[in-house]
Amino acid sequence: MSAAPKRIAVILAAGAGNRIGVGINKVWLPLGGQELLTWSFKWLIDTKLFYRYVLVVHPSEHELARAVLRKYVAAPVDLVDGGITRHDSERHALEYLAPAIEADECDLVLIHDGARPLTSPKLITEIVQAAQTHGGAVPALPTSVLTGHANQAGEIMRVQTPQVFHAKPLLKSYRQAEVDNFQGSDTAMCIEQYAPELEIRCVPGSAQNIKVTYAQDLILAEHILASHHFNLDTRSAHG
Repeated sequence: MSAAPKRIAVILAAGAGNRIGVGINKVWLPLGGQELLTWSFKWLIDTKLFYRYVLVVHPSEHELARAVLRKYVAAPVDLVDGGITRHDSERHALEYLAPAIEADECDLVLIHDGARPLTSPKLITEIVQAAQTHGGAVPALPTSVLTGHANQAGEIMRVQTPQVFHAKPLLKSYRQAEVDNFQGSDTAMCIEQYAPELEIRCVPGSAQNIKVTYAQDLILAEHILASHHFNLDTRSAHG
């Protein structure tokens, strides 16, 4: 992946985060001395795989987002208004990016949960490489629960983010989903519904790639960051 990147990273952060019980959107909680959300941007930027970044937030949080991004994120970030559901937020981001996608200025889109602050550059790179080759890729861990997505061997897997897909089929899928009033629980579900010809590869996920949902998750995330000395492994990240 040495050519100039034509990839765009989207981070979803428009949720309320009510289950953590702090009265604010959890992505603005402190983690390692800065807002939780900013770590995702750090790891994405470290890979040098993307030329553009998008943050999906509630309209009321644009001012806060700009202030935080200016302080901690070393790249320009476009802000997009979130929707009522996760699926709506994804669609808003893709429609915002539609001119770039349709002009062939973007061949891959990464979509990531802002509440997953510990996705290493190594894992991001592996997912992008798999999506570039196959059409789509998601990080996944084995699960004993009969829910989730099946991997290429037919095993049920617990899927994480980021999820990465070829841009044009992704945009087309979300436009058709809007016509049909279809709502997927994650990006891969919409692709499975409307672009079944696109192969989705399951890349081995990471136990440290936790989603901060409850207060104890934040404590665990702080511990993981500290154990890595605030520098997750970047050895496999490259352009």
